[in-house]
Amino acid sequence: MFKTNALLFTLLSFLAVGHVGADELRDSLFASANAALKDANNELSKVLAPVSYAEGARLYASADRRYKKGHKVARVEVDLSGAVKNFRIAIKASKVAQVSFKTTIQARTDAKGVDAEKLAAKTWEKAEAKFMLATKTLETGSRSRAEARVGEAEKLYRDAELIAIKGNYLNQTRAKIEEADRLKVKKFAPKTLDKATRLLAAAEKELSENRYDTDYPRALVKEAYYEARHALYLAKQLEALKKKELTPEDLILKHEEPVAAVAGELDVVAEFDKGFEAPVQVITTQIQKLQKDSYDLGELQTKTAALEQDFAALEQKFGVHSQRLKQQEEAQERLQRITEYFRRNEASVLTQGENVLVRMVGLNFEPGSAQIVAANYGLLQKVENAIRMYPGYTVVIEGHTDSFGSTESNQSLSEDRAKAVRQYLLVNMNDLPASRCEAYGYGESRPVANNETREGRKRNRRIDVLLKPLAEG
Repeated sequence: MFKTNALLFTLLSFLAVGHVGADELRDSLFASANAALKDANNELSKVLAPVSYAEGARLYASADRRYKKGHKVARVEVDLSGAVKNFRIAIKASKVAQVSFKTTIQARTDAKGVDAEKLAAKTWEKAEAKFMLATKTLETGSRSRAEARVGEAEKLYRDAELIAIKGNYLNQTRAKIEEADRLKVKKFAPKTLDKATRLLAAAEKELSENRYDTDYPRALVKEAYYEARHALYLAKQLEALKKKELTPEDLILKHEEPVAAVAGELDVVAEFDKGFEAPVQVITTQIQKLQKDSYDLGELQTKTAALEQDFAALEQKFGVHSQRLKQQEEAQERLQRITEYFRRNEASVLTQGENVLVRMVGLNFEPGSAQIVAANYGLLQKVENAIRMYPGYTVVIEGHTDSFGSTESNQSLSEDRAKAVRQYLLVNMNDLPASRCEAYGYGESRPVANNETREGRKRNRRIDVLLKPLAEG
């Protein structure tokens, strides 16, 4: 009887979310391929490794067609596996091209930065054709021929950049300055508008005197265009002040908001009682700390990679098989897969020794309520998928709140929410025994962010799902 009711509840839940379930299944199935495609695009693999990228894209499209036609999941997975493999090959080839064709890539980036694709379309297309031919030649193994061809592409990119700057980019900036003159911007922002005019004149002079040295004039004309737009913005704000549509206090508070938001994301408090200097210093200090942490992490990853290579070499030399290393690789791959299940605003996946923590920042409850609403079903289905990736693990649901409200009420609410999530999982997962699913509330006692900021309090109001391997013994 209970199994029948549980099955009915699951069916009703599926019907309630309708197409969401299908979307979530696709997201899970295509997660690794989507991540590999994203990485390949970030490395410009479509241009720098066109052969492997095209094959990956073909297999990805094939998987998509098969999925939409309802083919067997196993067949879809074969295509997706092939797509991932080719995208990863493309990424490696792209990194080689980034070193070999560094100056040409920079020329392409510079031309793209002044909209040469649109403003010098014919020259840009010729450059792209030459460059694609060079990267394809490099990818298939002939470096000398590739290097001979890439020089032509670089010259064409520089020509396209110059055409875009002289023929259109300058005109665009002139038009913006003329617009500012018509709107009498000089009355409100004379210094900024004058700066734009001087920068434009300097750019025109440099382009006339230095035909092929476009770096400096390009920077000048971009800055001139920015200052012209800046002057228009300042004039609009100051005109609103003059018309009393905005008070001086409103204007200052309006400009404090984005600084406070950045501080909140960094988990520090921005206080403006002495102006902008103090919060900017706090933000700068935190960014510098994060940069150092990132550098230290990069160094550690480099050393780890070197040790792994040394270990692999020893294994190959002495024929030693490391079961533990294999298990670690499998665990890392599994962790990567469940990380890809979740979008940034849904959950983050962390490790605590051998435990895996799914921090559901996107699981929202109504104020003071522990009832799970339909909007949460999609995220919880992803959590179910993550749990199934760790069969035999104990699932611990932890409820947490921010510091607002009484300690007692926060404790009670966190317990109720943890129990609600536990009950939902038990009803929807026939393969999760009640004996392996626990729920606890910790109230406000375990913050992960600063309760003094709005963003910090939001991060503290959360449900954590901790996956723990069973103790051996």
